[in-house]
Amino acid sequence: MQLIFLNQSNKDIPQELFEWVLERVPKHVPHATHEDVELLLTNNPEIQELNKQYRDKDKPTDVLSFSLDDPEHLGQIIISLERATEQAKEIGNTLEEELKFLFCHGVLHLLGYDHENPPDEAEMIEKAYAVLGRG
Repeated sequence: MQLIFLNQSNKDIPQELFEWVLERVPKHVPHATHEDVELLLTNNPEIQELNKQYRDKDKPTDVLSFSLDDPEHLGQIIISLERATEQAKEIGNTLEEELKFLFCHGVLHLLGYDHENPPDEAEMIEKAYAVLGRG
């Protein structure tokens, strides 16, 4: 799967970080057969506006996923670099680990995984850890 990457932040974040995740996804999620996925790195005000517009939640969030319902294009993932940095510090992760996790989380949402109830959440976390090599 090809990554379409747009970094609106002022930090130099290597695209290869996310490509590493994408390379591992098909091994753990066989129905991940799309040609590409989009990723936008942005800031808290931008993601807050999108969160308000599409989810009616007027606050910044770490990651948003928008499915394109298209067999070729998986969808778009938006990550707040500011929120990812804050969370990494809060939980003792490196920024790289946090970005990989958030991107993987977004990809899994686009592939149909969710965390609305405890069994689904456990399955999604297990799948993310498998992709990231943490399991």
